[in-house]
Amino acid sequence: MPNLRKFYSRLHFLLLGIVLAIALFICISQAPNATNTVSAIEISQDIQLAKKLGKDIIVACPVVTDVKNLAAFNSCADKLSKLKILRDTMNAPFLWGAQSKVGNYNIKDSQTTAFDPLVWRRIYLATFMFKGEPQIEQVNNLIVIHLPTQFRNQFDIGAYPYPFWHSSKKWDSYQQSTELLLFLEQGKLKGALRSAVVDPQRPKVNHAWDGKWIWTDARGQKQPYVTLYTRLFSPSNPHVAKVDAAYRAFETKLRQNACVVCHSPDNASKQNPLIMLSYPNQALSLRHETVRQIKEKRMPPPSGIFDDRERQQLIELAQTFAQAGDRALAYEGEKITSGKN
Repeated sequence: MPNLRKFYSRLHFLLLGIVLAIALFICISQAPNATNTVSAIEISQDIQLAKKLGKDIIVACPVVTDVKNLAAFNSCADKLSKLKILRDTMNAPFLWGAQSKVGNYNIKDSQTTAFDPLVWRRIYLATFMFKGEPQIEQVNNLIVIHLPTQFRNQFDIGAYPYPFWHSSKKWDSYQQSTELLLFLEQGKLKGALRSAVVDPQRPKVNHAWDGKWIWTDARGQKQPYVTLYTRLFSPSNPHVAKVDAAYRAFETKLRQNACVVCHSPDNASKQNPLIMLSYPNQALSLRHETVRQIKEKRMPPPSGIFDDRERQQLIELAQTFAQAGDRALAYEGEKITSGKN
């Protein structure tokens, strides 16, 4: 009998402890949470920021009736380059691609390319025109900015960052997407996608892919001209010649080691995100990351450059390019977030 009393006594205290633990959990879960309050405030701020960003982009690059209007294209590029609210909000690197399927807002599920923020907004975003009002959608903590858009598809082929028509699917995505999706979270634009919602009735321009990523036109000018530093940077920028020379030396050594094979628009190595090194201004995107990967023998895969002397030469060229790029971008007012080389 005494043993039975002890058993019930212990059971009583055990049950009492469980009840108290449950009650404590309920009280904590229902109490005001400072973190949730901050998150609600941050989301409200993000929504207001998203509205401002959307409106300012639309104002900078309105739809014009003449889609061949180069003056409007250049004006759009200039305004986007100097649009402070956009510059200050963009992540570096900035991800860009096509939405994998309608309604999927997880940018990691889409194939993207990593860009320097200035390169993306001046060279890529400027190929679009915008109309109407931005639509703001909240998906948990993510704010999606829907921008109704029309693509400038009737320019000379040198006005595009590379021949998008090497893939008919990609070229159609640019021409027929009805909107761009920008993704804002905690005050930072993480990336943008061409919407998977398309309008098949939009007029298309067809180009034949001749297998050339880079070419010289009949006037002897290098193409695509928009990939050159003279297009990216302002005429007064004193660092343009130096960054161009640094890239040319770096790119020559990259080709000797077959690095460009993996870092071209066709993405033969299936990187996600893709890092492009085959065009001058687009190579700025991860200029410091490139230095790190060469140092750590991760580039070219699988185990880097075997010859130590050759690898050191490439590291030095990569560092010179990264530093020249920093100076040129800083002159334009861009925030430099590079690590140590």
